[in-house]
Amino acid sequence: IGLRGLINLGNTCFMNCIVQALTHTPLLRDFFLSDRHKCEMQSPSSCLVCEMSTLFQEFYSGHRSPHIPYRLLHLVWTHARHLAGYEQQDAHEFLIAALDVLHRHCKGDDNGKKANNPNHCNCIIDQIFTGGLQSDVTCQVCHGVSTTIDPFWDISLDLPGSSTPFWPLSPGSDGSVVNGESHVSGTTTLTDCLRRFTRPEHLGSSAKIKCSGCHSYQESTKQLTMKKLPIVACFHLKRFEHSAKLRRKITTYVSFPLELDMTPFMASSKESRMNGQYQQPTDSLNNDNKYSLFAVVNHQGTLESGHYTSFIRQHKDQWFKCDDAIITKASIKDVLDSEG
Repeated sequence: IGLRGLINLGNTCFMNCIVQALTHTPLLRDFFLSDRHKCEMQSPSSCLVCEMSTLFQEFYSGHRSPHIPYRLLHLVWTHARHLAGYEQQDAHEFLIAALDVLHRHCKGDDNGKKANNPNHCNCIIDQIFTGGLQSDVTCQVCHGVSTTIDPFWDISLDLPGSSTPFWPLSPGSDGSVVNGESHVSGTTTLTDCLRRFTRPEHLGSSAKIKCSGCHSYQESTKQLTMKKLPIVACFHLKRFEHSAKLRRKITTYVSFPLELDMTPFMASSKESRMNGQYQQPTDSLNNDNKYSLFAVVNHQGTLESGHYTSFIRQHKDQWFKCDDAIITKASIKDVLDSEG
């Protein structure tokens, strides 16, 4: 139950793969299957949350025939104009647009209103997907630190092979294991990408920032860390590169683990880092920062002609490949070897 193919309505695999991931997100499933959405929109037929509710009922009804998500597509076209039309779209862009529309349509919900902070929504989307990204800008003269915290729904990671310089690959020789990722020497891991994302970056003389300590423009370094982790973390590997000179897809293989510990990338771990190397504190036996993989979206082909599929986890180690209307059983090896 819960396994249903989705008919491709003309280049809509970008939508189908994300819908499969969302319908297998445990907390989202619990929310929708317990009828917790109370619609307050003037016309419920234009509410994406109501449509998602129907979709979840359809998925978990026990029917085996593929579902035709034409109403969902119509609503996405209505509320996210940049995705309208029958050409191939970007699955990551669709995910963010879908979360945004769901979040906007949830705002009238009882849950959405309960937030104590007027700027912060407490809707189901924010409860599950919103994390806090901390940015610390440090003045190179007085070492004063200016900190801002921004909400995020996903983390976009640069890859080796892109025009942004990537540094460095993981320590470790052939076959070593870092963060549960099997490690062939020279293979890039998700942990590498996260390490690069959270490393201090020198902003240079062309990007001087007015320091509140020195009261003048000074060079500084900037570092991103996780202040608050979301319940569900979405990692987006930036495989599509669009620059002035070239448009291409980066096919670098990135290995990712079944279990990911985000402790080294937390703002609270920053203090315990010694000269760039994270020292595991002895009390880090709690599992608060640990994630289990449950969905992977894959893209085959080129920028011009490609196809999206997804792997989703049904139970602890039962995986399935979703290719539009066709669902097949997959092995954990299939999942981990895929170009995520």
